[in-house]
Amino acid sequence: MTLKYKSGLITSLIFFSSCLSAQDKECKTKELDNGKLIVQYCFSNFYDKDGNELTLIEDSTTTENHMDFKKCISLMKDVQKHKLFTGDSKSMIVKNISDNEWIIYYYTDNPWPIKNSDCVSRMTFKENKEDKTAIFELIATPSEYKKGDVNRMTHFNVIYTFKDLGNGRVRITMKGKSSPPVKVPMWLIKSAFPKAPASAFRKIIKLVKE
Repeated sequence: MTLKYKSGLITSLIFFSSCLSAQDKECKTKELDNGKLIVQYCFSNFYDKDGNELTLIEDSTTTENHMDFKKCISLMKDVQKHKLFTGDSKSMIVKNISDNEWIIYYYTDNPWPIKNSDCVSRMTFKENKEDKTAIFELIATPSEYKKGDVNRMTHFNVIYTFKDLGNGRVRITMKGKSSPPVKVPMWLIKSAFPKAPASAFRKIIKLVKE
């Protein structure tokens, strides 16, 4: 994913090890589009199992709009289109595990002088027809695809939830935790919020309505 998106829509780091210890968080909540779109985001530092200090980005974005629920599901399953809202240069399926599970790959051409990066994750899909919800979860699986001469994300977890509200309305919620795979100045990371996740949501809505 791009730095632009990964600083915003990137999202989701799972604490894979008990050795990870998050420090004090800096959190904010912003309302955009006349209060229709809400972005919450936090920044903190943590130590991985090797004792390296890393930046943790946690964010949550939600909005409601007039959309076709089934088209939301179709968009998420069409991984080649993910780059159109994540801001990555490439997005593709590298392995089909089942009808509801895939290994997917994102490649990011970062602006100079930041090195290019990529992300391999396992995407799963679950639909609850009684609750009228569809959930797509992406969890980093860095060893599931060959690695080139780029920095690979190892801490990445994003959950997209689509809720059919009836009458042609859908609520979208995205929750994520992530750590950039490259050294990025904190001021640059902060400058991406709340713009990056908000932009991603607007693009998702536009793509669904096409």
